[in-house]
Amino acid sequence: MLPVVHGTSAAGRVNGYLAVRATAVLSSMWFFWFCCLLDLAELPAVIAANSVIAWVTYVSQTVIQLLALPLLGAGQRIISAAQDARAETDHETLVALHQMSEQQIEILKGQNEILDLLRKAVVKT
Repeated sequence: MLPVVHGTSAAGRVNGYLAVRATAVLSSMWFFWFCCLLDLAELPAVIAANSVIAWVTYVSQTVIQLLALPLLGAGQRIISAAQDARAETDHETLVALHQMSEQQIEILKGQNEILDLLRKAVVKT
């Protein structure tokens, strides 16, 4: 998938590798908890500022961006893993159904052969 997105050149491979690694790190719960610590470290300064602008900036930039984005990324990774597992299960089910259909067709062919033999036997008598 990476060559399709970033190309097969050395720069494309590096970009693909960095993108995947950055996504893995920045959308982890460990990074979320690290951001929570950073968020709390800034809170005393916001309280001391006693300013509406400081609070709006803190909430919009620190709380929403710093906390929500890693949390959303981690959630997306969990959802993606669940969808992958569901797709694998669906695939296995469809393969089993296909095999059952093939078996049923073979059984029906055998039954048709027996019916043909019976018809021929009845016609002769």
